Amino acid sequence: MSLEAILSKIQTEASGKAQAILEAAEKEKQEALANHAAELEAKQSRDVEKIRSGIEEELKRKEFHVRREAARKLMNARRTMMDNAIGKAAVNLASAPDAEYLEMITSLLAGCDLSGKVEVVISSADESRITAEYLRKNSKDGREFVLAGERHDKAGGVIFKSGKISQNGTFPMIAELAHEDIVMMLAGLMQLEKN
Repeated sequence: MSLEAILSKIQTEASGKAQAILEAAEKEKQEALANHAAELEAKQSRDVEKIRSGIEEELKRKEFHVRREAARKLMNARRTMMDNAIGKAAVNLASAPDAEYLEMITSLLAGCDLSGKVEVVISSADESRITAEYLRKNSKDGREFVLAGERHDKAGGVIFKSGKISQNGTFPMIAELAHEDIVMMLAGLMQLEKN
C-alpha cells in the first residue's frame, strides 16, 4: 500500500471516527440541553407554586386580620349603639307622664333601705311632680322622707341622704349599675352578638 493510500485510509477512518465523536457529542449535548431544560422547567414550576402558595397564605392572613378588625369595629359600633340606647332610655324615663313617673319614684322610695329622716334630692325638672306632700305620703316603716333643699342635675330619679350616707337612685345611675345586664338582654333580643 502506498503512502498516499495509507494516508487516505487514516484520513477516512479519522474522518469517520471524528464524525461518530461529533454525532455522540451532539447527542450528548442535546440530552444535556433537554435535561437542563427539564430541570429549569421543574424549578420554575416549583418556584411559581411556591410564590402562588406564599401569595395565597399572605392573602389568607390579611383576610383574617381584616375580618377580625371588621368584627371588632362592628362589635364596638354595636356596643356604642346599645350604650347610647340605654342612655337615651334613662333620659326618656324622666319625661314619662306624671302618673307613670311617680309610680317609678314610689318604687324607688319603697326600695330605700335608709331609716329615720331621709332627705330626698330631686332634679329641678321634678319640682312640680315630687312634692313634700308626695314624700310625706310615702313615709313609712321608720322612714320619714323630706324634700332636700338641693337639686341634682341628672335625668330623673332621686338621691337619698341620711347623715353622711347617700344612695343614688337617679335613672342614669340605675342604668349604669344594670348596664351589663341590659346589654346582654339587648344583645339577645337584637341578636347582635352573633359571629
